[in-house]
Amino acid sequence: MSLNQKAGWHCYFKHWVIAMGFLFITAILCSLMQYFLGIDIFWFIVFIFIGSLSLIFSSLFAWLQLETGNSYFSTGVFVGFLSVYLLLYIYLDLTLFIDWAAVSAGEMQLSLYQKIVRSDFTFWLLFVFPFIFSVAHFSVRSRIAKRKN
Repeated sequence: MSLNQKAGWHCYFKHWVIAMGFLFITAILCSLMQYFLGIDIFWFIVFIFIGSLSLIFSSLFAWLQLETGNSYFSTGVFVGFLSVYLLLYIYLDLTLFIDWAAVSAGEMQLSLYQKIVRSDFTFWLLFVFPFIFSVAHFSVRSRIAKRKN
C-alpha cells in the first residue's frame, strides 16, 4: 500500500466511524423506544434491523464523503440529521394510533399524516437525504472554488 492509499483508507475510516457512531446510538435509542412504547419483544429485531442498515449506509456514505472531499464535520451534520429524523420517525410510528378495525370496515380512512407516517417509502427516503445533501454540498463548494479562480 502506498502512502496515498493509507491516507485515503484512514480518511474513509474516520468518515465511517462518525457515521456508524451516530447511527449505532440511534439504533440503541430506537430499540429502547420499541421496548418502552411498542411491543417489547421486538426491541432486538429493531436493533438488528437499524444496525444492519446503519452498517451498509455508513460504508456507502463514507465512500461518498471521501470521493467528494467533504469534511468530517459535514459527515457529522448530515448523519446527525438522519439520526434525529429516524428517531422522530420511529417515535411517531410507535405513538400513532390507528383503529385498524374501523379502517378495515370502511368506516374510517387514514388521514394524510397517518399515511405518511405508516408509509415504507417515508422510511427509506430518510436514508437518501444525506446522499443528496452531500452531493449538493460538493456542488456548491465546487462552484464557489471556480468563481474564486
